[in-house]
Amino acid sequence: MSEPQNSGELVLAATRDGIAYLTINRPKALNALNEAVIGELETKFNAAEADTRVTAIVIRGAGEKAFVAGADIKFFIDNIKNNRIPDTVAFTTRGHELLRRIEKCKKITVAVLDGLSLGGGSELALACQAIVATAAGSMGFPETAIGIYPGFGGMLRSARQIGCQLTKYFVFTGRNLSAQDAYDLGIFTKLVEPADLEKTIASVCAGKAPDKYRNREIPPRFKEMAEVCSPENVKLLLAGKKPVGVADEFAEKTLKAVAKKAPLALKIANELIDVQEHASIREAMNLELARLGEIFATEDALVGLSSVGGKEPPKYQGK
Repeated sequence: MSEPQNSGELVLAATRDGIAYLTINRPKALNALNEAVIGELETKFNAAEADTRVTAIVIRGAGEKAFVAGADIKFFIDNIKNNRIPDTVAFTTRGHELLRRIEKCKKITVAVLDGLSLGGGSELALACQAIVATAAGSMGFPETAIGIYPGFGGMLRSARQIGCQLTKYFVFTGRNLSAQDAYDLGIFTKLVEPADLEKTIASVCAGKAPDKYRNREIPPRFKEMAEVCSPENVKLLLAGKKPVGVADEFAEKTLKAVAKKAPLALKIANELIDVQEHASIREAMNLELARLGEIFATEDALVGLSSVGGKEPPKYQGK
């Protein structure tokens, strides 16, 4: 993990041995994304992409705790309260476009997860062509617990790697993916000891981008997670009923987790994952963006977002 610097810059840029290192530099905020961060990341990425000396671009987070812990919640809340939801849509649209450029860049793009990533941070990592992680790295989508859905392409990119049912499980429950789980699922390119991190980054940057959307065999231990979000079981879960065809204890645990989430966020996330399955990435992005205004206009979104950092869990009304 790169150390923060007192430069005042939100994204630090340095080039060594043909590798451009872009470090998101908000360690006290766990490197959360906001308009200013996205703007600086875009500017620094543009420079690295245009630099003929650069052959690879590495994105990492400053500090010892996080890669990127999602987006800045206050920004979303302020926009809702001040009737500026279109600003949230514009911010997300700009982020989507940047992430797609990172994904399609002719120079290999590598995310370094040596700490947690949540929400938009996990989505930024998934947009990179490769992910190098240590055991401290993790991924998670907590959005449905706070009244919204993952809006930076995490659902569409996850589903293309691990399938729709397993993606629904992680989005619906908010369960984190450990570094080992993400590696075993083929999401992480390399999982290494901290002492080997820099050497591994250099090695990945020197090679070709992996085919992250390749067909893969899902390890058996994840099959029950996928089954609990089969089409039949999703209908049961969204109706507040216990899923079938899985161990009773696991069914109860999953139902309990899903019952704590915002009903409208779950409903829209489910619909988006389904319609994105047969769409191109560009079409899937547009489908996701098209429903942002709808979800952020719900009472549940304000209730959920406002609950972050509080002692009481949000109470959702489904409206």
